[in-house]
Amino acid sequence: MARLHFWQWIVDDEGRPLKNVIIRFYLADQLYQEAEIYTHPSLGAATTSSVAAITTDANGFFEFWVGDEFEANGGYEATQKFQLTWSKAGIMLGTLDNIDIYPTLFQVDETDNGSSSKDTKNKVISNQLAYNWELHKSLNVPDDNPHNLYPVDRTDTNTTKNKLVSNNLINYLFALATSAGTVSIGASAATERNFSVTSWTASGDYYMVDLDHFIGRQYPLVQVRESTTNYKMEPARIKSIDTDTIRLFVASQFNAEVTIVG
Repeated sequence: MARLHFWQWIVDDEGRPLKNVIIRFYLADQLYQEAEIYTHPSLGAATTSSVAAITTDANGFFEFWVGDEFEANGGYEATQKFQLTWSKAGIMLGTLDNIDIYPTLFQVDETDNGSSSKDTKNKVISNQLAYNWELHKSLNVPDDNPHNLYPVDRTDTNTTKNKLVSNNLINYLFALATSAGTVSIGASAATERNFSVTSWTASGDYYMVDLDHFIGRQYPLVQVRESTTNYKMEPARIKSIDTDTIRLFVASQFNAEVTIVG
């Protein structure tokens, strides 16, 4: 709900204020049809200028409020224009027609995706951009692909900026970056990755963990140490999943520091 403030001063030819001038406010396209107005910016019901007896004060001033299309009762669309008249015994009747009191920015029509004015730039955003917003805002990426937004495919190298990144993927990338530790390049051009392992997954008689080292070698060197004592521990077995990932198996769970060199 919104009400727009309308006010004026009525003065004579010499600029002197005219008191007790009768004000009438009409619809411009419906001659002598009084417009609905309000006498308060937020309270009270709609009335008319004649019922409310709108007149000028000692300073020639008058005011009232007009509701927009969001007003529950008595509001008008932003394209509505008005006519103002003023009268008093001893002065000529005055008229001001086609008064436009609404701002030039109009409400977006989110259902409009085909009219000739759908791209008219007289709104905060165009109808085209707002089209089906109420539907799209509840859709999910990637399942529904609202507005053609697609999930990130981390195996793809294209640079098209039409995707969103989920919290899960960002969490994965951040954990990957922080757990990978330092990268050192020695004279042999070897790459080193360091991991801290505090959680294992049961697998038959063993416990396992997958470590993404991204070294690009199928069989890197692996060293395992117990975190508290720094004793070197022998894993039960090591499986190379691919050139970027190993699967480490141990007989019992412990907090481990793992170094991978390749």
